[in-house]
Amino acid sequence: MTGMRRGIGMVPVERAELVTRDTDLIADLISRLYAKHAARFRCDDRDRVEGDVRSATAGELSAGMLRFGGFGYDAAVDPVDAPTAVAVTQGSGVITSGREELRFVPGDVLMVPAGQPSAAVTDDAGYMTLRVPWPVAASLAEERTGTPAADLRFEAMAPISAARQGMWAKTADFICGQLVTSGVTEVSPLMAEEMTRLAAAVMLETFPNTTMTKTYLQDPGWVPPAAVRRAAAFIEARADRPVTLTEIAGAAGVTGRALQYAFRRHYGTTPTGYMRRIRLERAHWELRDADPAAGTTVAAVARTWGWANPSHFTSAYRRQFGQLPGQTLRT
Repeated sequence: MTGMRRGIGMVPVERAELVTRDTDLIADLISRLYAKHAARFRCDDRDRVEGDVRSATAGELSAGMLRFGGFGYDAAVDPVDAPTAVAVTQGSGVITSGREELRFVPGDVLMVPAGQPSAAVTDDAGYMTLRVPWPVAASLAEERTGTPAADLRFEAMAPISAARQGMWAKTADFICGQLVTSGVTEVSPLMAEEMTRLAAAVMLETFPNTTMTKTYLQDPGWVPPAAVRRAAAFIEARADRPVTLTEIAGAAGVTGRALQYAFRRHYGTTPTGYMRRIRLERAHWELRDADPAAGTTVAAVARTWGWANPSHFTSAYRRQFGQLPGQTLRT
């Protein structure tokens, strides 16, 4: 399998970057990238104004790093059309939405209100932002908890705990490092999918939402072994491309929730976990048959099969195969 190639192309990383002292240009770019808003600026010395906006989008995942200095930035923000959360890196401010008011300083994280308008008053602020598509967040909520995808709602701006706040900040830093500051121009489809799911998963675990406040106890139903085998075969045939739980369940002819329970009974994992297991196996094959002298690296193979974090790939690989991926590549 040396030189194996996927049947689909890479996902381009689209960038938008702006370094300027023109506050109107800053407001226009933020409205186009993140949320439509009416802006008002407060500054005593125009010569001190500086704005730095960097954004990168891979597929439907958007990551951004914003830094403003020398001015206050007040905004009346329209409801955003996709789940968006930020980690504060500098400055301070307060955001209000409905009856909720949240003050923030560096180290804090917050969810931008999705269902209603908000107002923000900030000074010399800086952020890391992640934005994920509703369908990914909703299907992940249904996959993990049984919450119907259409019922997903985020219910507050503040995180549920300091621990989850720290996890969101680390996730934002990791993904911004992969997309915004790395300078990459493209990523593999699996890596784009995994980063999008990672952002959505941590968002669901960090900010109050309906998966935390509703319990769905419906009987998932019995799934015949033949349907489980069809689902497994579907996964194995499409391990080199992004696949959703809905697509897997459709191929098996059952509901996603029922398939989740059936996979745990038959394979001891979820359909997503089974897919990661198969992808790890394919990475193993590629490393085993590769020629290191031809330039193949562990990091490149890991990214091809959906692991953005090399240490996570190494840990999973060692658990499954009892050796480090570098050992496989060299033997």
